[in-house]
Amino acid sequence: MAEDTKKLEELAYQYQLLQAQAQLLAQNLELLTLGKNEFQAVKETLEGLKKEEGAVEILVPIGAGSFLKGKILDAKNAIVSVGAGYAVEKSLDDSIAYLEKRIKEYEEAIAKTQEALKKLEVQLGDLAKKAQEIQQKQAMGFSVKK
Repeated sequence: MAEDTKKLEELAYQYQLLQAQAQLLAQNLELLTLGKNEFQAVKETLEGLKKEEGAVEILVPIGAGSFLKGKILDAKNAIVSVGAGYAVEKSLDDSIAYLEKRIKEYEEAIAKTQEALKKLEVQLGDLAKKAQEIQQKQAMGFSVKK
């Protein structure tokens, strides 16, 4: 009986560790999805800009939910962040291609994270099943003394 109790404690500890890992992966998945969506929105904006002809009017955010009207002076190029605080000027086509590449990287990271999360869920299920088997074994061996 004491051995079963020790096994149950070990399984509970392993379960908690795996649950914490799963929670971190789920948070990471959410952040990756938000990042991908942001890149997707920028790409769609640039694709829409390519279709515009003549002066393009935009709203420029100035903070606190306030905007100024503005016009895009150069609708052929965009300044795109390339990471580490750096940005480069690229043509719209090159900017869109760069954004597509980044979106693909996010999609690959999302797929890997989802796969890792599924593996953890299987492990959690296995641990729960083992714990249940031990509990059933204990319950069957339990007898009331008179």
